[in-house]
Amino acid sequence: MSHQGTEGEPIQLGANYINLKLDPAKGLFNYEVKFNPDIDSRPLRRKLLNQHVQALGRTKVFDGVTLYLPQKLKQDINLFTSIHPMDESKVELKVIYKKQQSISENIPFFNVLLGRVMRALSLVRIGQHSFNPKGIHCVPQHKLEVWPGYVTAINEYDGGLKLCIDARHRVMRTETVRDIMMKFGGKPNFKDIIIRELIGLSVFTRYNNKTYRIDDIAWDKNPTYEFDKGTDKISLINYYKLHWNLEITDNGQPLLVHCAKNKLSTGETQEQLILLVPELCYLASLSDSIRSDFRVMKDLDSLTKMSPNARCDVFRHFVEQVRSNSVPREILSEWGLELESDIAEFTGRVFGPEQIQFANTKFIPPPAKPAEWSSAVCRNTVLRTPNLNHWCVLYCQKDTRCTQEFVGMLKNVAKVIGMNVREPQMICLRDDRIETYVQALKKNIDQTVNLMVIVFPTNRTDRYSAVKRVCCVEMPVPSQVIMSRTISRGDKLKSITEKIALQINCKLGGALWALAIPMDHCMICGIDVYHAGVGQSMKGSVAGFVASLDKLLTSWHSKICLQGKHQELVDILQICLISAIKAYYRRNKRYPDRIIVYRDGVGDGQLDTVAKYEVKQLLATFKTIEINYQPTLTVIVVQKRINTRLFEISSTGLKNPPPGTIVDSHITKPALYDFFLVSQNIRQGTVSPTHYIVIYDNKKMKPDHIQRLTYKLCHLYYNWPGTIKVPAPCQYAHKLVSLVGQNIQQEPHLSLADTLYYL
Repeated sequence: MSHQGTEGEPIQLGANYINLKLDPAKGLFNYEVKFNPDIDSRPLRRKLLNQHVQALGRTKVFDGVTLYLPQKLKQDINLFTSIHPMDESKVELKVIYKKQQSISENIPFFNVLLGRVMRALSLVRIGQHSFNPKGIHCVPQHKLEVWPGYVTAINEYDGGLKLCIDARHRVMRTETVRDIMMKFGGKPNFKDIIIRELIGLSVFTRYNNKTYRIDDIAWDKNPTYEFDKGTDKISLINYYKLHWNLEITDNGQPLLVHCAKNKLSTGETQEQLILLVPELCYLASLSDSIRSDFRVMKDLDSLTKMSPNARCDVFRHFVEQVRSNSVPREILSEWGLELESDIAEFTGRVFGPEQIQFANTKFIPPPAKPAEWSSAVCRNTVLRTPNLNHWCVLYCQKDTRCTQEFVGMLKNVAKVIGMNVREPQMICLRDDRIETYVQALKKNIDQTVNLMVIVFPTNRTDRYSAVKRVCCVEMPVPSQVIMSRTISRGDKLKSITEKIALQINCKLGGALWALAIPMDHCMICGIDVYHAGVGQSMKGSVAGFVASLDKLLTSWHSKICLQGKHQELVDILQICLISAIKAYYRRNKRYPDRIIVYRDGVGDGQLDTVAKYEVKQLLATFKTIEINYQPTLTVIVVQKRINTRLFEISSTGLKNPPPGTIVDSHITKPALYDFFLVSQNIRQGTVSPTHYIVIYDNKKMKPDHIQRLTYKLCHLYYNWPGTIKVPAPCQYAHKLVSLVGQNIQQEPHLSLADTLYYL
């Protein structure tokens, strides 16, 4: 069965893949080497084998047992005699031909060769990527530097063997970690500040070009600390002087702790604590305070966000370096590989625009703005509008004026979209303490209240979390938190209030727009998982499950499950799916005939687990509903963090392909039912498609239908009047697990489950 669709207009595309030519006269030939008498030492085995360069050639890889050659020897069994270097005794070698490896079997080996190519080009490996220390861009005004580099991987695709290559940038601080710690040294709670600022970030040590994550800070240790080195003890001061010729100037600085997990030969993991000296470490990841600095991020974007043409120039420069330098070129050619000179080109398809349905009108986005309808949504009556009759606004004294102006504006803009908003109860708080907000909420929330609006004077996560815990768990009611500075800008107040009005409408059970969905009795689900980061109080993971309740996909049921430390996700999925099917029954008085699941947050290494175990559990769920209940099931994995980039080839060069661009050939995998979709429109940089893999489908849906449905779903996320990168149920699930994982850290109240309270 073909997994390729036919719908849409053809479009000429390029991708960040370079074709690899294979010399038909060469390959990867697998031989077993036996020694008589047997030799235990691997280095000695290599020395004995290397005595036969003339017969075997210089190009080979030998791991002590298996020998790989680029060309087949004339005989299947080859006998050699070597001289033992220690006692000059004779050692018999038998080299036995096993097989010629297939291309798919060669992939790991080809990527090892690629690593050698990177080293031959003097690139430095940091983490999983290679960077060019000679091409560093300095950003002195922010004490940062940007290292340009590449992410690369060779793999087999429908269009043959290819190198996937993309530009990568690593932002480094030019200050040491000690410099950063010293800034907070004079403050009374400096230890707490340093922990909050540093834990979970990556550091780079220039003496060995390695990165480490900061897991803890050893306040009780400093560079005079001694550790065992062989049979002796040595201090960190002496170790760095002896091994790296580095002088440590501050003997009193605390040490950074990295917890390394090493895999043993038994398959078990062993933890090893590595102590690092702050003055020798440079931050290799951006702290939250830097990420929230608009000026810093704008300056970094100018270096890291590349247009399609600029990005392609990087790929071509890399290929030119490999092809024009003898050492990296020969590393590949010895094994029969040669890089083509330019990116892969092929024909894709583009879906036409979708018609957006409001309450009384329909809207087709114009070609100039093909994936956006922000103006239209604020000018028209939206699809479903609950009235806002009883609501409260909490605010501080100093924010009285901007809060009153906001309430007045909200009543005006709500009329335009068809929403009736009455006068709220205004509650002025005496201060901005967390307890003051919590007490006011508990005092004023009752059965009649539709909504609580809370105005914050400053942005504080602990206060936001406390408010959301009250409104989502203890006394369930839809809530809207607003920063006072957001509603203090008079010139922007109308546009900001329009967005807030739309959000409030959704939280109250309203709906903004819809699309034609040509399927009856179908429930579409989105799954995402939140994993707690280093230093977070929450342990374990949060699984979020969102499911549609109506034909137009305007109502969504949500279920959260907190995953225990040793609990498998598959157990949780059954609970979530049962909850969703029962909610669908309550709304429609029948069960869905078709269930389509979009599963986010799955890497290539987890595909087998999802296909074998999660799908099995989802199928087993149906019998627990009713013994004869057998809906069809389609499960699609959604991968958004990928290295693939697509470019439209035009007469003026390369540009971002339009929303609705589909690729289901050439760069898809032979063993998968997969496709790439560009659903969003971006104004800066290069667009990244989303990768979809159909891992189960007993409905046997046509590829065109799966692809078109997926694109339609990217139009239905109510927090953005335009298309987004993933289907709406995935983004809803992501918002849900983020709120629970980062803020409320408990299961939300069931009474909120059929609303978009988490937007």
